[in-house]
Amino acid sequence: MDFRWVGLGVSCLMIGVWLVAFGLPIEEKSIVSVASASIVQLAIGYQIGRYIQMLRQMAYHDSLTGVLVNRRFVTRLKQEIDTARRVHSPVTLLFIDLDNFKKYNDRYGHLEGDKLLCSFASMLKSCVRSEDAVGRWGGEEFVVLLPHTDTKRGMAIGERIQKAAREELGGVTVSIGVASFPLHAADAMQLTEKADTLMYEAKKQKDCMLAATN
Repeated sequence: MDFRWVGLGVSCLMIGVWLVAFGLPIEEKSIVSVASASIVQLAIGYQIGRYIQMLRQMAYHDSLTGVLVNRRFVTRLKQEIDTARRVHSPVTLLFIDLDNFKKYNDRYGHLEGDKLLCSFASMLKSCVRSEDAVGRWGGEEFVVLLPHTDTKRGMAIGERIQKAAREELGGVTVSIGVASFPLHAADAMQLTEKADTLMYEAKKQKDCMLAATN
């Protein structure tokens, strides 16, 4: 929902109520005054909606990378799993960690590290579909939610992400944990725990992807 258009809609409604209550003006000066007031009301409604939209963007998205913040991603994950449970469809979750990110920060500085995180987030979004969701779990850890996607397909997307990172980010490598609902977990919490654990195991090898088997 775009609150800018909600603001315009509310303003239009208010103008309509005013006209119904007081009637259309007859005199030319009155018509001009009403038209001017209507334009001002529309502008105010749009600006209020724009401000609310900006606050929502700040609340839902990571200020550095622009992807979903942790709490919003979890909400979206729960919603997708509820839907998948009703329609008997799989949902796959990828937990992704940039290998040796702390060393990268130490070598190039935190500003360059931030640039890398932003570039990686943009790359992740380009590797998935519009209906998928990308979030920042914390630090250099990212998550990708893949509705209507089984483990095999999720691993193929993980391989695409690893390949893109090496080619587009100067040889940067990532480690990935992959788990799916309902095959490996009964709810969102179990799914995140499973994929997170697999990612930490993959990190021990670097440039590795591990998928749940049961």
